[in-house]
Formats: sequence, C-alpha cells, structure tokens
Amino acid sequence: MANVTERIKIISEKWFIAEPLLFLTLVSHRLSENAAIHTIRCGQVRIEYNPLWAAERSDAQLEEALKAELIRILLRHPYRKNPSSDPEVSYIASNIVLNEYYNFPALQFRAKDFWDDAGHQKKSFEFYYREYALLKKPDDSDGEEWGGIMEVSDEEMRGAAAGRSGTDRDSTLENAALWGTDEFIDEKLNEIVRQAEQNTSWGRLPGDLVEEIRATLRPELDWQAVLSGFRRTILAEEKVPTRFKPSRRWGFMYMGRKYTFTTRILTGIDVSGSLGKEDIALFYSCVNRFFKYGIEALDAVQFDSELKTGPLPLKKACRSIVIQGRGGTNYQPLIDYFSANSAHYDGLIIFTDGFAAFPSVPPRAIRKLLWVCSCKENYLANHEWMERLGRCCYISGACCA
Repeated sequence: MANVTERIKIISEKWFIAEPLLFLTLVSHRLSENAAIHTIRCGQVRIEYNPLWAAERSDAQLEEALKAELIRILLRHPYRKNPSSDPEVSYIASNIVLNEYYNFPALQFRAKDFWDDAGHQKKSFEFYYREYALLKKPDDSDGEEWGGIMEVSDEEMRGAAAGRSGTDRDSTLENAALWGTDEFIDEKLNEIVRQAEQNTSWGRLPGDLVEEIRATLRPELDWQAVLSGFRRTILAEEKVPTRFKPSRRWGFMYMGRKYTFTTRILTGIDVSGSLGKEDIALFYSCVNRFFKYGIEALDAVQFDSELKTGPLPLKKACRSIVIQGRGGTNYQPLIDYFSANSAHYDGLIIFTDGFAAFPSVPPRAIRKLLWVCSCKENYLANHEWMERLGRCCYISGACCA
C-alpha cells in the first residue's frame, strides 16, 4: 500500500474534478503528521494526523476522515469567535452537526445519543452547543425543567453520552486543542465559499449541508438598526393646544399646537428557565437606553407557559429582578394579552431564547411585534420563523458598554 502522503495526494487529485470545494479547502490548510495525537484534527490553518492511525485506515476511511475535517472547517467550527467556549462541548456539537447533515459512520456523537425528539434534528452548531452544555452542566433547581430539557444527574449524563470513558474525553479535548479565532483564514474560507456559490461547484455535498455552508457568509446583524427601526414604526403622538406657541395661521389670537409622544410598549420577559438574571438585566438596560426618548411608558411582564406577573414599569422592574417562572415556554398567552390590550399598547417586545411552539399572531399585530433573542446562537436557530411574525434581532453583550 502506498504511504499516507501519496494516498492523500491521490484523494486530492480526485477531488480536484469531483469535489472542487473540498479540494480548495484542503489546499488552504497545511497537512502535517503528528505522532503525539490519536487520530486526526484541524485548526490553526493546518490538518494534523497520526501517521500510524492513517496507515491503518482503508482508502475510503481515510477519505471520509479528511472530508469530515474539511466540512468542519467550511462550517467554521474550529474558528468560532468565542474565546470562553468549552472545547469539549464545541467538538461534540461539531460532530453532531456533521452527522446530522452528512452522517459519517466512524464519527462519534449523534443527536439521537442525547435527545429522542425530532426537534433536535438538523440544527445549527450553536443550537447543539447550547443544548449539550445544558445537559453537561444543568441548573441547580432540583429537577425543574430547564430550557425545555429535564435536568439530569451526573450518572444519567454519563449514560446519555453512551458510557464515555476518561480516555474518550481526553481525545475529544485533544481534537479541539487547535481551535481558536483566526480572521485571516475565516476571510479566505469566505472567498472559497463565494467562489463555489458563483460557479455552483458544491460537488456531491447534500443540499441541506450546502445551505449550512452558505449560511456562514451571512453578514452580522445590525441589531441597533433593528431596534431603531422598530421604535420609528410604533411611535405615536398626540396634538395638544398651548398658549405658549402661536398658531401658524392666526398668531397669538388663537392657541397653537404642540405634539407629545404617547407611545406605550409592553415587554415580555421569557423566564422559562434558560435565561439567567444577567441576560435579563442586559435586555432591560439596552431597551431602556434605546426607547428612552419618545416613549411614554415601558411595561414588563414575565411569562413562561403562562403570564407570571402583571405589567410593571420597566425601570422599576430592572432595579429588582425576581424571576417568577422557570417552567416551559408558551408565547400565546402573552400575544393574547397584547391583542386584548391593543388600545393601551402600541408595540410588544419579547425577550426569549426562541425555543417554543410558534404562536398565532393576528395580522395587525405583526408590524407591532419585535423578537429579541438572548444571544446570537439562539437568533441563528430561530430567526426564520420569527421574521414571519414580526421583526427580530439579538442583543450583543457589548450593547451597554
């Protein structure tokens, strides 16, 4: 059998014609042997492999292993801009995505290993990172439902992970050891994906996977513009007669008019369990800042599967955050309350993680509705259905700096 370098060269030559996107991604990274690792890994603009492990693989197995790492690179999993992320959770989330969209027989970790419901099929890296992190480190609230998942003990977690040993965990950490932000290779990958899109040179990659790769080109959301645009849409004003302003037609013989803003906004705070006090405090702070001028009143209501509190002035609410819920999430009671009080409120802002059944929204209320996701990951997972029921955005942690 030819040596590993020659075998990889033969694979790349085949990809040059049949899989141009994989070929361009392969040549964008440096291939190197590393006898200190167990299998294969990528990151820091290189792909490393254990030569003994590679030599023991058949040509088909070696090609599949390389393809998995290249798809991982195209999806930017090794180059995520989140320095505080857990490398073990990141690698497992990455493998789940690869198996959901392509199915690599030799690649460990699948969604069905951890979740039985169809709602966890074919989701984003951010979704699986969040969901697995919840399983790995659940809340402290004694068996309550947390973000739609029942809390599990350490023993149950080990069972859900199919009996992973300490060696497995070490290998997982090893495979993500090179992961970290690299803006240069990120832009280079952008160019490769743009070229594939322009030439329709996706090769034999499944359509769902192509859409995930294309989504990496999505520009950053200007959440400030979304908030400002929503504010302009729902502003309401009232004419008030005044002696201190002359009439344009009759001067001081008749009273002039001044305009006062009368806009009232209702804010719904999802307290179903997946949002912490810091998330809610950030939301309060940013919304107070953006809607300070031209708004007569900002009222807050906490909800999970039902309304937990009555309307409370937002400034008062943000001084003392007392979370009342922690159950499942249902948007319908909040939407129904807003519709029933449409004469009192001009707009509704819902702060949530987005993981719940779609509500029924009256057509007239859609233009008055703004969904604010608790983070970028939740926005990416839910923005498509939210945009059908109003505007949506997420608030970054730097918004109140």
